[in-house]
Formats: sequence, C-alpha cells, structure tokens
Amino acid sequence: MEDAEIVVGRGGNSDHVLIRVLGRMHPDCTDFWDGNWLASPIHVRVGGFTAEVDAALRAEELHDFRVALERVYAEGRGSATLSSLEHWIELTVECHPTGSLSIAGTVADHPGMRNTLRFEIDGLDQTDIPELVGALIAVEKRFPVLRRE
Repeated sequence: MEDAEIVVGRGGNSDHVLIRVLGRMHPDCTDFWDGNWLASPIHVRVGGFTAEVDAALRAEELHDFRVALERVYAEGRGSATLSSLEHWIELTVECHPTGSLSIAGTVADHPGMRNTLRFEIDGLDQTDIPELVGALIAVEKRFPVLRRE
C-alpha cells in the first residue's frame, strides 16, 4: 500500500510542504489518545532551504485542517490552520478577497527543541485548495479519526 501524501504548494521544484502519512504509530490501539497518532514525516522545500522532520501528527489534526480548508474554499475568504499537538508543524493557509492564498508556517525538528524553520509559500490561489482537500480526504479514508468512547 502506498503512503498517503499531502502537498501544500505545487510540489516538484517549487516551494512546498509534503506530509507523507505512513500509518498509525500504534496500529493495535483503538482508543482516541493512542490510536490517532500517525507516523507522518514532513519534507519542506522553500527558497534555498530544505527540511526533513520525522514527525508524528494526529488524525484529528488533519481532519480539522480539512474541515477548515473546505470552509475557506466555500466562503472564498478566511484561514485554515494545521497545528500539531507536539509543535512539529504550524501551517496557516489564508485566502484573500482576490482569491490569492498566503501560506505561512514553521516546522520543528524535535518537540520542545528550539530548532525551527519559519517559511512562507507564495504563488497559490483558491483553485489550489480542492487538490489539498482531496489529499486530506484520502488520508482520512485510510486513517479515520478514532473517536472518544
């Protein structure tokens, strides 16, 4: 089974963030707290910088980001943020009245450490949102949020 990939940006040689969801970190756990951790390394390419972060995101963080992006797309304005519990990534997509997007974020190489990369990605617009939402839906289908009981 292929990894699920989420690309913020256009990928390739252009500035982008790639989140590769490999699977559940605790595949035998079915509870909300342990079962929703996803092994999800992050690759960032911006300007002359690249970063590889061996991150762990939570299924509900990706779900909430998708829901916020769908709202932004429907309303043609506002912002959506992916914010990880352990501060691996903070990523905000803001839609302006012109339809252009501003993407700003930070990634950290280890929770609690001070090594971070702050970045911005330009050149995207509202028409780039559906592909991103589609990738998040694909991840959610493979790794649905395990609900609290």
